Amino acid sequence: MQGNRDLRPAPLAHWAERLAGGLEKLLDWILIAMLFVMTVSVVWQVFARYVLSAAPSWSEEVARYLMVWVTFLGAAAVLRSGGHITVTVLADSLPPRLRGPLLLLRDLVILFGAGVLALFGWRYAGAMSFQDSAALELPMSLPYAALWIGGGLVLLMVVLTRLAHGGEWQPLDEEED
Repeated sequence: MQGNRDLRPAPLAHWAERLAGGLEKLLDWILIAMLFVMTVSVVWQVFARYVLSAAPSWSEEVARYLMVWVTFLGAAAVLRSGGHITVTVLADSLPPRLRGPLLLLRDLVILFGAGVLALFGWRYAGAMSFQDSAALELPMSLPYAALWIGGGLVLLMVVLTRLAHGGEWQPLDEEED
């Protein structure tokens, strides 16, 4: 009886895993849509410029701003599954009792960096709200919002991933095993 109870995930871990998984799936679908629109925009730009000899003014700007959004949302989307490029030589060479503190330090640095990005991205997006983009005439706070939203999502995904794994600090690619 006692052994069966130990196999069940803690309620907080289960909740965090479900929320992180749902957020990752939502981000995946948003990123698919953004990549599709970005691709169509670039194809239209090339077609219009070289076939119609009349390049649209908006397509390059759409592609540029979507690339920024894809970068920051994508950073959060692949975090949980260990999709970021990593160098694990140091962590792999340490004994397990020292690996945990090193990975905790890594995640604290990520949280700090994402927090700084979110804070200053928020401030910068607010400061740019009075300026409009050249072609689309959108407030520049919209493209710059990718900074604080992406940083906030990275913060959230790191916290949810750690809660989902019961606070065990191990490499993300080993956590799914």
